[in-house]
Amino acid sequence: MTKAYINGTGCISPQNSIDSEWFFDTINPAKGDYFDAIEPSYKEFIAPNLLRRMGRAIKMGVAAGNIAIQQADAKKVDAIITGTGLGCFEDSERFLLALLNNEEQFLTPTSFIQSTHNTVGSQIALLMKCHDYNFTYVHRGFSFESTIQDALMLFEEGKETILVGGIEEHTPNFVILNRRAHKFQEVSSTTPIWKSTTPGIQMSEGTACFILNKTKTDKSLASVDGIQTLYKPKTSADILNKLHSFLKLHSLTLADIDVTLMGFSGDVNFDSKLQELLLTSKKNR
Repeated sequence: MTKAYINGTGCISPQNSIDSEWFFDTINPAKGDYFDAIEPSYKEFIAPNLLRRMGRAIKMGVAAGNIAIQQADAKKVDAIITGTGLGCFEDSERFLLALLNNEEQFLTPTSFIQSTHNTVGSQIALLMKCHDYNFTYVHRGFSFESTIQDALMLFEEGKETILVGGIEEHTPNFVILNRRAHKFQEVSSTTPIWKSTTPGIQMSEGTACFILNKTKTDKSLASVDGIQTLYKPKTSADILNKLHSFLKLHSLTLADIDVTLMGFSGDVNFDSKLQELLLTSKKNR
């Protein structure tokens, strides 16, 4: 599969990922059991007449996309691919609450129109006047990974420049409902998240966009040489076997890896296999 070069990045997150020149000057703590994104002054990226109609997820996605485009100095893109698990949750919630409060009458369509998961990608396309391939993946935990995989396949079809992004947001009601369902927990700052022995996660939100190019340029920051996904592995050994196969495909072993990023959530129900994998991989290096 064709490799991709990252020529521009834009990230809005609970950390100071916009203004900081390094990753990161200071670490912002969670608000108990969840993180809020640090949002920029959107007027720098979006016209005020458009801004007032946009929900938070759309603002974050469009702003991050603009930052990536500016950094890459991209005049146009051949495709826009976004991924999300919850989509524009705030607009969905706003429309449903209006539906209940107004007894299904006198409803404005704006929140309903902007509640669809592909709204962010379409807004970026409208602002860039991009009439090419535009797709949104809603594959829960596989959403962003699917955008990368799709982009690499599009490069094989002749596309040159592609914008990919992942977007998630939360709302106060979303936090309250998940607390009631015991899905959230406040993680102790003294205990590493990968050593958690309790259920529940620290929820977060934000968006990250990347400009991918088929060819290397003077703007290139890094390359994506390959991608592999694995659905519902039964044991940590299944993950490790797939990892070895993936590395072998690229003529690598575990001993060649300098940095590994693992998606620990803090919920022992989901992290147990990753905890086993971490211990096993350390022994095998």
